[in-house]
Amino acid sequence: MKPHLNSFLFALLCPFGMFFSFLLEADPTKDPFESLHGPNIYSQDYLNQQPGVLTLAELLKSVEKSYPLVLAAEKLLTETEYNYLAAEGAFDLQFKSMGTTKPMGYYTNNAADNVFEKPTPLGGTSFFAGYRIGRGTFPVYDGRRQTNDYGEVRAGAIVPLMRNREIDKNRADLRKADIDRKLAELSIQKLKIEVIKEATKRYWKWVASGQEYLVNKDLLEIAKNRQQQITQRIKLGDIPKMEGTENDRAILQRESQFVSAEREMQKAAIDLSLFLRAADGNLILPTTDRLPIGFPKPIDYKELELEKSIKIAWKFRPEIQDYEFKREKARVDQDMGYNALKPQVDLVVAGSQDFGPGSVTRAKPELEASLVLNLPMQTRRPRGMIGAAEAKIAQLDQELQFSKDKIKTEVQDSISEVIASAKRVIVTQSEVELARKLEVMERERFSLGDSTLLFVNIREQTSAEAAVREIKALYDHHVAVAHFQASTASFLQNSPTP
Repeated sequence: MKPHLNSFLFALLCPFGMFFSFLLEADPTKDPFESLHGPNIYSQDYLNQQPGVLTLAELLKSVEKSYPLVLAAEKLLTETEYNYLAAEGAFDLQFKSMGTTKPMGYYTNNAADNVFEKPTPLGGTSFFAGYRIGRGTFPVYDGRRQTNDYGEVRAGAIVPLMRNREIDKNRADLRKADIDRKLAELSIQKLKIEVIKEATKRYWKWVASGQEYLVNKDLLEIAKNRQQQITQRIKLGDIPKMEGTENDRAILQRESQFVSAEREMQKAAIDLSLFLRAADGNLILPTTDRLPIGFPKPIDYKELELEKSIKIAWKFRPEIQDYEFKREKARVDQDMGYNALKPQVDLVVAGSQDFGPGSVTRAKPELEASLVLNLPMQTRRPRGMIGAAEAKIAQLDQELQFSKDKIKTEVQDSISEVIASAKRVIVTQSEVELARKLEVMERERFSLGDSTLLFVNIREQTSAEAAVREIKALYDHHVAVAHFQASTASFLQNSPTP
């Protein structure tokens, strides 16, 4: 009879013993069975107000100022600026000088000729002004070299009337150099879009890995906090020893998951440091205390308009402008071909005046006008230039159309991605709520002796997996937003948000 009484009292007192030991050993300021950490969602303004937090805006500012590939691309723009300066050099003022002497012979003389020449883009007109002097005796056929004693001053202009009037090599090179500057700017824009998109994705990966780290940390802490209580209940005979072994196994499993999550967070921080740099370009490894407390709120995808977004993308995407400028560059070659088909008809107008003692025939000012004609008899070269330019333009037209189609599909896909990821966020949030309710209910059943630790661990693991899926959904959503911003070139516009 006594053994039965002892068993009855033991069974009666075990739940109370477990309860009182729980009260004595628990931290009154913390629930030992604290719910799994979940991704908190806040407004972007609130996230930006966190002291010391690394914001996306700070990261992108670092990319703009210190990322090596962006700086290298800007050097390309500097190169094209210098190429444009070199092309402008075709219109530089030039000075030419020639001196001759003939000290021996039947005719002995000395002559010097100096001239300034200035090409201009004004209809291909070029101007010249010079001074020459010729002293001694000159043969009749070389009499133009002779001047009065103080020399001759002359000035004039060469005006193309047909060929080289609308365009010439110097102006064509200048136009191409200007187009190359614009193409370099577009190359920088294309690079910035890709770099900002990649930096944004790595930022949200870092945030997500930090959230997953906290989930696994909480999961491990729950099992450790339960260890003493499990041991006490085993001593009281409330639960079998196997439950203690089960909790030990759960701790080891969760420690492994925690180490993996910690490694993923470290890897994400290292990957992010490639874009986060100091002013001198050195990498900055973001620390855990700079992690945001959560994700910004998902955007309202109902505000996204497909047709409007496609038009914006066609307007701002640098690929479209790139093809347009390349076509303009090909048209320069086409114009040069048509220019070469025209006959060369140049009007040369010059005035001169001799000074000092000498022949009276050279004492008065002179005005001279000439017409220079150069007629091409065969036109294979210009016709080849025209044909090649037209073929290039036709090729670029097809590539431009394909680029527009490709951009359209990218915008469509990014909007679809944003919508689907936003819906996943809503679904996973509901899943987390239900998983946590089941976790709490299962833990209550275990405390009443109606469940085993195995089922509690399963519920807790399920809650953790649901929380991770919610984090993954939020990460995918913000990555989808980054893809949308890249597809519409929102990064290059005043407002970076869709």
